[in-house]
Amino acid sequence: RGRLRARGLLAGGGGDADALGDGGGQLVVAIRAEPAQLNPLVDQGSGAHSVRPALDSLVWDNGDGTHAPWLASSWEVSDDATTYVFHLRKDVHFHDGTPFNAAAVKANFDYVNNPANKSTGSTAKLKPVATVIDEYTVSVKLGTPESSFLTLIAAPYFGILSQQQIEQDPKSLATKLIGTGPFKFDSWVKGQSLTYVRNDDYQWAPAQFHAGAAYLDSVKYVFLPEDQTRYNALTTKEAHVVDYIAPEYAKSVKQSADYQNEEFLLPGVGYSLHFNTRRAPFDKLEVRQALLHGLNREEIVASATFGAYPVQEYLASTTPDFNKELKNKISYDADKANRLLDEAGWTLGANGLRQKDGQELVLTAYESLPQPQNKETLQLVAQQWGKLGVKLNVLAGDAGSKTLDSLDPAKTPVAPGMVGRADPDVIKSNYYPTNRNVLLQKGGVSQKVNSFVDDKLNGLLDAIAAETDAAKRLQLTGDVQRYLIAQAYVIPIFEEPQAFAGATTVKDVGFEAVGRPSFYATWLAKP
Repeated sequence: RGRLRARGLLAGGGGDADALGDGGGQLVVAIRAEPAQLNPLVDQGSGAHSVRPALDSLVWDNGDGTHAPWLASSWEVSDDATTYVFHLRKDVHFHDGTPFNAAAVKANFDYVNNPANKSTGSTAKLKPVATVIDEYTVSVKLGTPESSFLTLIAAPYFGILSQQQIEQDPKSLATKLIGTGPFKFDSWVKGQSLTYVRNDDYQWAPAQFHAGAAYLDSVKYVFLPEDQTRYNALTTKEAHVVDYIAPEYAKSVKQSADYQNEEFLLPGVGYSLHFNTRRAPFDKLEVRQALLHGLNREEIVASATFGAYPVQEYLASTTPDFNKELKNKISYDADKANRLLDEAGWTLGANGLRQKDGQELVLTAYESLPQPQNKETLQLVAQQWGKLGVKLNVLAGDAGSKTLDSLDPAKTPVAPGMVGRADPDVIKSNYYPTNRNVLLQKGGVSQKVNSFVDDKLNGLLDAIAAETDAAKRLQLTGDVQRYLIAQAYVIPIFEEPQAFAGATTVKDVGFEAVGRPSFYATWLAKP
C-alpha cells in the first residue's frame, strides 16, 4: 500500500528484472538543482531526492496519512504526540560496515538538536531528545507536540547517517554520504554530477518492495538547470530520466512514442505569494485584500503553465484531509480591488502609479529558481497589478542576496514559495514562526522582525500539531485556511506538479509521497 508505485508509462508491467534477463547498467538522471551540500541533517534545499539513494528512513510515508515500517519495525506514540518509541530492525548495517542500532539513531537526533550544527529542518525545530532504551529500542521526546512527526522523519531530510561518520568525521558529512540505503555514495563532481553504486548487501527495504539489492549497477545525477538543456538531454539520449519537463516541452514528449512521461500534483502548500505584513502597505488588510482580489489567477496559471497546472487554494487538493468545501473561495474582482486601494488612501497619480503621502506603490520580489514557471508567473502578476496602479519589480539576484533580503520585509515585501508534504500539518510548517515562517513573524529566523505576531493564527497552528484525531485535525486545518483567506496574508497561485519524462527502456520508477523518484526497483530493458 506504499506510495512507491509503478505509474503510467514508467511502469514495467510488474516484471522482475532478473527473471526477464535485463537489469544492471547505469541510470542517468538529469535534474534541475545541484545540492549546496550533501548533509541532509543540515540542508533542507532542493537536492533532497538526489541524496535518497544512499539513505533510508525510520519509517516509510504511504502518502495517505499512514506510515509503514522501514528501519524501524514498529513504534508507539504517546497520546499527547510528544513521545515516540521506535523498535529497530536488527539486521541492518551502514555502508562503512558499522551496525545500525539505537545508538546510531540517537546520534542522528543529537546532531540535529545541537545548535552548533545549524540544522534548518523541521525535525530540529522540535528539539528532539533521544534516549537509548536498549540496543534496538530508542525513545524520542519532542519539545512540543507534533502529530506529523512520522511524516517529517520519513523524508530524505532525516535519512539515517552512520554514527561513526557523525561522531568521528563530521566535516565529511557535507561532501560524502554514509547511510544504509540501496546505493552507496561513489563520487560528487561539483557542477556536473553525483554518482552512486549498488549496495549488494541491501536486504531491508520496506515490505512493499522486492527483496534484496537494487537492480541497477549505479545511478548518476547530472545537474542541468536550464529547461531546454534537460529536454535536449532526453532527446539526445544523454539522460534516461529527466526531472521536471517544462510545460512548453511536455506536449511533444506526450505525443512521441520515443518517450514516456509521468505527472502528478504534489501535496502540501503549492506555489504562493506571501506578503510580509510588517512593512507598509501590507500592514493594512485592505491593501492585502485588494492585491488578492486584483489577480486573475486562472488567467495567470493558464498562461504561465500553458494550461498544464490547476489553480490552487491554501492547500493542494492532493494533500491528505484536503477540505473540498474551501475550493473557489477566492474571487477575482478588479473593481473591488481598485475600490479597496482607494479606501486605503492609495490614489492613482499622473504616471499611472498609486501614491500615498508622496510614496509610490512599488514592490519587489525575487525569482525562486527551484520552483517551476516562477519567473513567468511573477511577470504576469506584475502585469496584472500594473493595471491596478501597483508596480512589481521582479529581480533575479544571486542565492545569497535572495536569502538575506527575504528575511527583511523592507527589501522583499512579496515572496514566492511552496512546500510539499503529504500531511495537513504542512500548513503549520509553512506559517509558524519557528518553522518556515513565510509571514516573517516575530520569533523566527529573521532578526529584522520585532513586532508582527498573529497569536490567533499561531494558536490554530499549535492545535493542528497537537491533535491526533484525524477528524479534528481536518476541522482545524479548515479553520486555518479560512483565517488565511480573511486576513489575505497569502495569494495561492497553482498546485505544483512533478513532471518526469524518460526513455522507453526505463522500467519501474517509483515515487515517494511527495513525488521524489525512487530507483531502488528500477531496471533498464534492452533497446
